[in-house]
Amino acid sequence: MRIETRFAWIIALCFLFGVATAGYISYRLESQQAREEVKQRADMLLEVATSVRSYTVDEVAPLLQAMDASTFHASQVPSFAAQSTIKRLGARYPEYRYRETALNPSNLHDRANDWEVGLLRTFRTDSARKELSGTVGEGGDRRFYVARPIRVGSGACLRCHSTPEAAPSAMLAKYGPNNGFGWKMGEAVAIQLVEVPTVAAEQRAWRSVLVTVGSLSCVFVLSAAVFLLLLRRHVTHPLEALTRAAHATSVAPRSGPPGDGRGDDAEALSPAPGGQFRDLHDAIVRLKTSVDRALTLMERQPPGASSGGANGHDGPR
Repeated sequence: MRIETRFAWIIALCFLFGVATAGYISYRLESQQAREEVKQRADMLLEVATSVRSYTVDEVAPLLQAMDASTFHASQVPSFAAQSTIKRLGARYPEYRYRETALNPSNLHDRANDWEVGLLRTFRTDSARKELSGTVGEGGDRRFYVARPIRVGSGACLRCHSTPEAAPSAMLAKYGPNNGFGWKMGEAVAIQLVEVPTVAAEQRAWRSVLVTVGSLSCVFVLSAAVFLLLLRRHVTHPLEALTRAAHATSVAPRSGPPGDGRGDDAEALSPAPGGQFRDLHDAIVRLKTSVDRALTLMERQPPGASSGGANGHDGPR
């Protein structure tokens, strides 16, 4: 396998690992940011509704009662005021939903469904719990919800919701004597429920992840291409040239000593690579020259001279 191919596989594996890690980290961060963004919107909508309720209790209800205590005005009910205000907002942002539901409301339109009953019972079971949140729905209708309990905190609520006899006659005439009574002080009688869509935030998170992964991929590919090009130019190509020259020198006719016309074969057949490969080239040339000289000396030695001298017999005894 060529050295470029090996490095290409190594770079590709590092690229896949790096992009996968960066994509996973980016997805986790973007998903967390999307959830925080959706939660912040839900909290803001709940705070708007709570502010409308407080304004109704503190400003609107006393004013209407001072004008005509015998007449019941729905505008003095905090739940009606908050839901009516958010409903007007919903005309511009229909994907945002706000409801106040109860197990036993005066207005049957505000009766809790099965899912909301489960939330309300959780608040009744755990009096210390202040909030519930999560995701509901599937696909494009997936929404993030935040629910908070509405507890009876003052006697003003019990004047209208304790018993039918204590309730204003105008209220009984509007809603009847069968619903919205029996409430107790401190009891969680209803919930504030806001639902915010999550699809838009999730899509933005995915786009951000794709941009991050795409940018890293471009950087990795460009860096890998430049690295492989430099590797080919400064390492592989000189090494291949040196290998071809060494092979050609090894099969070429043996050069003679300097001055006999054969001493420049190695230089003629060898390239002149630069950098560190020049040192390797020179070492191969010197090795070739040394071997040629050694072989030449051996060829010039008279036959039998070596063996005779080695045995120590220079003539007849």
